[in-house]
Amino acid sequence: MEQHHTPAHGIVKTALYAAALGSALIFSAQTATAETLMQPDINHAKPGNAYYVHGLSMHQVTQKFGAPAKKLNAVPVRGTKYQPPITRWIYPNFTVYFEHGRAIHLVKDHPRVK
Repeated sequence: MEQHHTPAHGIVKTALYAAALGSALIFSAQTATAETLMQPDINHAKPGNAYYVHGLSMHQVTQKFGAPAKKLNAVPVRGTKYQPPITRWIYPNFTVYFEHGRAIHLVKDHPRVK
């Protein structure tokens, strides 16, 4: 069976290719931008590294880094259905997260996107 292509068929085909290529380029540009600007800097330090905190008590974190600039209350409040409560200590360049009084993460601050 022989197919006949009209000029409109060629225009539609070209438009579909252009739309697919444009979408792919936009998606890849947005992905690269998101990875570059919004990548959280969760500390993946190994034992022995100065920023390794996993499992340290609040007292040990204070001994290691000094007093935090700010201590935020545990969220959620004890007794609610959302457990475990997470406490945050804010330092000038990073935040330490605690669960039940033990450090679970140190997250380095990163510049805010304007």
